[in-house]
Amino acid sequence: MSLITIIGAGAGISLSVAKKFGNEGYSIALISRSEENLKTYVNELEKDGIEAIYEIGDASNENSLKRALFSIKERKGHADMILYNAAAVSVKDILEQDWQTIKDNLDVTVGGAFHLLKTVVPFCLENDKGKLFFTGGGFALGGDPEWTSLSIGKAALRNLLEAYVKKLEGTNVHLAHLIVCGFVNEKDEKYNPELIAEEYWKLFSQKKGLFQNEVIY
Repeated sequence: MSLITIIGAGAGISLSVAKKFGNEGYSIALISRSEENLKTYVNELEKDGIEAIYEIGDASNENSLKRALFSIKERKGHADMILYNAAAVSVKDILEQDWQTIKDNLDVTVGGAFHLLKTVVPFCLENDKGKLFFTGGGFALGGDPEWTSLSIGKAALRNLLEAYVKKLEGTNVHLAHLIVCGFVNEKDEKYNPELIAEEYWKLFSQKKGLFQNEVIY
């Protein structure tokens, strides 16, 4: 069975993506820091008849993230798609925010993405295959005085991914950035996680020559 790996597993976008791809016949591997939450998500997926496993991993820590990824590879093989959905947030007025908090948040929002790409892109290039998807946010397009750390992180993530898109140009490796320009809410007509999961399925289904690298949603 083919595999989808999701980094930053949570109850919103991540779980909806897991259910969408699981219902399409893929097995799911989840990575996050909380084993309690991971067990809950895996149990929920298995109740729906979806094969799922988990590994504990801290996206902000290169070694921790690599251990989780390599463990999944040893157990289930290489993933057909990896979704990076990890982010850290500190909601505070910009005049009261401190730089250490911003740096700590950056380690998750963009640092983990950097470590992921450094780890897997060489394999993708060598084998001329792979799908690497990332959840962005509307704050990448403009800062916010209350959500400063996330604004900086999502902007940095966008720039990092633009650089990798250029690096991967002409290959069969699909890197895509889905910029979600609203607050995710299951009752929202546009920004509910199930519809966002459908956007990831659309990206996953694209063929070489038709790859979209950035979707502003």
